[in-house]
Amino acid sequence: MFRKVSFFSAFLLVAIGLSLSSCDLFKPAKASEKEKVYEDDELEDIQGKRVFDPVTGTWRIVHEVTEKVDTVQWTILPEDKYPPITSDGSWDAIDPNNTSTTNPGGIAGTQEVVVMLPFFANKLTGDFIDDNSSWALHFYAGARLAYDELSTEGAKLHISVFDTEGSEAKVRNLLRRVELEKADVIIGPYKRDNVVICEAYAKEHETPLVVPHTASMGIPEGNPWYVQVNPSLQSHCEAIVKHARSRYSPENMVLVSLEREAASGSFEFFQKANLSLNNFGDTTRLKEVRIDNDPSKFNDIDLSDYIKAGEPNVFLVPSWSSEAFVYSLLRHLMEFQTQGEEIIVYGMPQWMGFEQVDYEFFERLQVHVSSSSYLNKDDERLRNFQREFFEEYGTIPREEAFLGYDIMRYFGSMTAQYGKNFVGRIDAMPYDVLLGRFEFSRVVREPEKHREQLNYFDQLENKFVHILKFQDYHFQPAETP
Repeated sequence: MFRKVSFFSAFLLVAIGLSLSSCDLFKPAKASEKEKVYEDDELEDIQGKRVFDPVTGTWRIVHEVTEKVDTVQWTILPEDKYPPITSDGSWDAIDPNNTSTTNPGGIAGTQEVVVMLPFFANKLTGDFIDDNSSWALHFYAGARLAYDELSTEGAKLHISVFDTEGSEAKVRNLLRRVELEKADVIIGPYKRDNVVICEAYAKEHETPLVVPHTASMGIPEGNPWYVQVNPSLQSHCEAIVKHARSRYSPENMVLVSLEREAASGSFEFFQKANLSLNNFGDTTRLKEVRIDNDPSKFNDIDLSDYIKAGEPNVFLVPSWSSEAFVYSLLRHLMEFQTQGEEIIVYGMPQWMGFEQVDYEFFERLQVHVSSSSYLNKDDERLRNFQREFFEEYGTIPREEAFLGYDIMRYFGSMTAQYGKNFVGRIDAMPYDVLLGRFEFSRVVREPEKHREQLNYFDQLENKFVHILKFQDYHFQPAETP
């Protein structure tokens, strides 16, 4: 989709960074329609759907899978009349009284924060900007509001914002800049391949790297500076098992998935989470059903041998890549539900964006899904943010705007107080955010290394995951024990 705007954006992006005042970022706009294209594929990040972008020829993950995506149309002004700001796109904290050089309760001096996002300034052609830029623009806009709040509260931060252009070469070049050498924390980048590059840099230079989007597992090894905000697939599986076990016996649970997704490790994540709840005393494994990947066989699904008459029947379904499979599975389970059997289904966050599945299936099968985010409309903080965002930018914030705000609010505050050393504290300092909660834990993938070195861990990860239930024809937080 393209959205026509009535303002100029000559200062949107420059080669050396972001040179745009927050008030010029968005203005009221008129939207038109454009088709989205989807493809079933392997999971890179647990949230959202993969959408093909015909301009870049690549697939990307989107979070707002239930809506048409807007692309912004920009009016580009000639540089001779409107020269770009020749700074590095930085934001400086302002001390209105010019009296303090120390953060209240924090460490001395101004802390350096680097933000690396894919604005895709290099994709600007004619009057249009690549739609992939929308994620970064909204994230930036939300982060800017958080920064303004922190500045008002006395935090002394200097923010440098850079366009990665989604390019590995560009990221490598950015890592040579003096701003990165001085950074007390790096926020970004977005793409997994670029995260891999920055992870090595963060480990070598002992600089915290806050990764806002990528949920891929196994990137860092022994890197205490790596901070993953988006919970991994393993964390989603653990949250589902914990919630299901709080209500139902494991004897009534069945794991069901396509063969390729079961092989990705999701079944093992569920099995380990179940064993851990038994304190590893009971080694009984959950029942498993692997379905052939061939779509022509989806209509042959038969789970009748796993139905316990008169008892709750709980199906844990870590499938995300094929909406057709999920539809066929739920349709099959509806046969038992209409016969009076109680069926409960736990699925993945992508299900919230499915368009083929009948919502009646979701309602009657008591469908639950995991999600790293949930916008509680009754939260006064959320309503205040929405109002401030609209007043500032003239548009409704997308989910990534809330994420940008949450990350800058939390990590900006932690950096202002503790500098780089905040990584040694955040696992003991959970924090309620607009999208849910930050609960960071130290992750060790090979316990043997931890036994050899008690302080060893591979990374920090936000382990908080919502469990949402489809009830009254919409997803809402499920009851907790």
